[in-house]
Amino acid sequence: MAKRLYFIPKSSYQGLIVEKTVYFPEIRGERAHSMKKTLETMLHVIRAKESGGEILEVSPYGNAVGKACTPWLLKLKGEDGVAYSVAALYEAAKVYEEGGPYEDLKSKRPEEILGDQRHRQAGSLMGFHFENEAFTTIPRHKFFDYLYIRALKEREDLHEALLKADIVTDVTYQMSSRYLSPARSVSYFISLYREGLLEKVLSSSEDFDKIYTLTFP
Repeated sequence: MAKRLYFIPKSSYQGLIVEKTVYFPEIRGERAHSMKKTLETMLHVIRAKESGGEILEVSPYGNAVGKACTPWLLKLKGEDGVAYSVAALYEAAKVYEEGGPYEDLKSKRPEEILGDQRHRQAGSLMGFHFENEAFTTIPRHKFFDYLYIRALKEREDLHEALLKADIVTDVTYQMSSRYLSPARSVSYFISLYREGLLEKVLSSSEDFDKIYTLTFP
């Protein structure tokens, strides 16, 4: 059986979003074909579980909006005025026991960033450093979500379509990944927008930490 996470951008006792797991028959074969069939199967099972609702798939297999929200395509303008991909900024901000951050990575190609040996030679990941601020790895996906929320706020052209989503998925997400879930990040953005908290959450690092972990009765 295959296993994926999916997210409902709705505030609850769990927080700003509801995270769920879906199990479905695994599809094998040529990657592009099998991934499309996997997505179809996954969405069918989710729709049956959730009794409807509009689903946004955030991956290269999604619609135009979903593709635009993938980490190598979604961009955030840096302090230098240049727009970099969220994925590049995330990798460039990593701080290890014996090195980092490696800011030169943010302007490199994806294959260069992912193949950079410094990530493998500097010890354990300790946190992140971005725009003169330090971010911890607890909660483990917070910094990635922070970058995403900022980047999506700038993409006003996507807001109307994003707010239509009741469920957010990513068929390519690896369950072994400890940090990166674009679907989770997009769900946070939608929930913050609907709650009227988007401006406040980005006003300072203190406000982000406080609002990011809010729970609702």
